[in-house]
Amino acid sequence: MSKRIQKILNRLQLVHLTKGLSDESARALRVNATFQTIMFLIPTFLLPVIYFTEPPETHLISFASYIIFVLPLGYSRYLLYKGNYAMSAVFALLASNFHITILSLSQADDPAPLGFLLFAVIPFLMIPRQNIKLRWLFVSVSAFLFLSSQYYYRVMGGEGIFGPPKWVVPADYLMPPLVLLVVFFILLINQFVKAVNRAEDKLIAEHQKSESLLLNVLPLEVARELKQNGVSKPKHYPSATVCFTDFEGFTKIAETLSPSELVEELDRCFSYFDSLMERHKLEKLKTIGDSYMFVGGIPKTNSTHAIDSVLAALEIQAFMNQMKEIKTAQGLPYWELRLGIHSGELIAGVIGDKKFAYDVWSDTVNTASRCESSGMTGKINISSSTYEHIKDFFLCEYRGEIPAKHKGNIKMYFVEGLLPELQREGHPQVPNQEFVNRYKALKITT
Repeated sequence: MSKRIQKILNRLQLVHLTKGLSDESARALRVNATFQTIMFLIPTFLLPVIYFTEPPETHLISFASYIIFVLPLGYSRYLLYKGNYAMSAVFALLASNFHITILSLSQADDPAPLGFLLFAVIPFLMIPRQNIKLRWLFVSVSAFLFLSSQYYYRVMGGEGIFGPPKWVVPADYLMPPLVLLVVFFILLINQFVKAVNRAEDKLIAEHQKSESLLLNVLPLEVARELKQNGVSKPKHYPSATVCFTDFEGFTKIAETLSPSELVEELDRCFSYFDSLMERHKLEKLKTIGDSYMFVGGIPKTNSTHAIDSVLAALEIQAFMNQMKEIKTAQGLPYWELRLGIHSGELIAGVIGDKKFAYDVWSDTVNTASRCESSGMTGKINISSSTYEHIKDFFLCEYRGEIPAKHKGNIKMYFVEGLLPELQREGHPQVPNQEFVNRYKALKITT
């Protein structure tokens, strides 16, 4: 039964329209929808009571004001469905203030003016803070109407359409405490809403930080699955490309650097590598000391993973060559890099239940590691499997069958660069339009 009631409440509050909205905007929408529903139901239920209990001369004004009230209220509801939340609140508040004004003018002793007091605080919840001028306009108008109605009837003894008030008091007795009450009430609600907004802003900021940290550890798709389901199932990839890099002579040079200098040098290199991962749609998996590992073709499968990986490797190679030139000119020691690449099937998934890690497993990973260790300093060493994927894009030198630890002999190639016909004129390391065309055709045909 409670679930059924909750579903009804969700429908009345238009909860399904709040998806994708900020907490504040979603709350404003729900409050607006609830306000519209209540403001429609109360006078609707009172119509029979008015008809049977009120004098006949009041019926025309009551029913006419009801019709004039319901029409803009309905339009306000329509604007919510159209996504125009601020204007929806405007029409709802205008219609409600108008309706209460008619009721107040009709009966001097009608409790309707208390509605103005409600309308003086509800804009804080119905109108988001980006429309703060609009919010304070309706707060001020409603507060003014409330105080004016009290002054007109209770101090001046003014008559309503259907008669004068039953009691009147001096202005200095009624108005000062009434004004203070209204101001205090408005300021109190305003401070409460501001406190809620500040708390939400802090929560949003912290949530964004945690999201950013999570995405630094896990791919976006995996992070979403983990948040939604609590687990991320391992996934098999029929074809992916794994690359390992390793600094030559790292230990020897590291001994000449202070800890801070060592970390700074590694950070400079790995930060640049990270930027390449994003540009070429590759997935950085881990760094282990001076080793950097990345994979192409996960978590989203694609047909260009080997080409993307080699393009990134060439840029890494160019970066390290540039660093070598700078360090040599300064008479400083420099690092050189070996890169090994292999393509094949693998399994990827999340391990750990507290400190998550996205990792890959298969013989492909082991072979890629052997390609790196069997390579040469400053060279990009690839297996025959990767070569078959990239041979129409890159110039490669066949090395023969190279012995690899625990793998026997593996056919290996050195990547020399782009094929001559795929180089931009005057810039041999930059792909030309023909490269782009072949790349796009590969994505379409596979």
